[in-house]
Amino acid sequence: MGTRIEVLWKQALKTFSGRKSTGYKLCLKNFEKLRCLINEITAEDVYVDRKVLDFVRIQPAPMCVIDVFENHDIAISVFILKTGVTLPMHDHPEMHGLLKVISGVVKIDSYTIESESDKVLEQDKLIPAVKHPPVIVRPSDSACVLTPLVRNLHEITCLEGPCAFLDILSPPYDTNTLGEGKRPCTFFKEAISDEMSDAVQLVVTDVPPTFYSRSIKYLGQPLRRS
Repeated sequence: MGTRIEVLWKQALKTFSGRKSTGYKLCLKNFEKLRCLINEITAEDVYVDRKVLDFVRIQPAPMCVIDVFENHDIAISVFILKTGVTLPMHDHPEMHGLLKVISGVVKIDSYTIESESDKVLEQDKLIPAVKHPPVIVRPSDSACVLTPLVRNLHEITCLEGPCAFLDILSPPYDTNTLGEGKRPCTFFKEAISDEMSDAVQLVVTDVPPTFYSRSIKYLGQPLRRS
């Protein structure tokens, strides 16, 4: 049957393979099974142990990234943030995603843009959005889900760390969209907020110069089709 990460990987392929094909439609039954499987994943399943976390702790980079698998349909990665570090608010253009915390504690602020498309790239333009209530997420909690239109933007802060979370995105950022090249990862910040409601105005911004990441090697067996 394989390890838990192998079972998860195969289900992710089954759920998202062929999404570039004409007429592709996400099977909600497959997606729900994928969500259930990722909820079972632990740090040990992706070889994130105390040595890895201690290594991240002494790195100058605020975040480390472990690439587990990527093809044209899915990307599976582990992100590790130091305590107090915030992964700035960013989007996932036309993507579905699942995020499972496997170590530490994070706070996630999610946003839904109030437009027909999440491809908002104009600088200095106010973008109306809904800010969802922040959630505190631990390894015992279920995976967080984003879709192309709902909760597509998020900001993640490490409250207790280093924290690690497993991410599945489909399609990956490196997959072309509409013949225009790689999907851009756009960063945002709140420009206007209303304390009496969940309505906010966002603007496109640059990545903070102090935020960057370092890649580290995945210590498990490579995931390959048989």
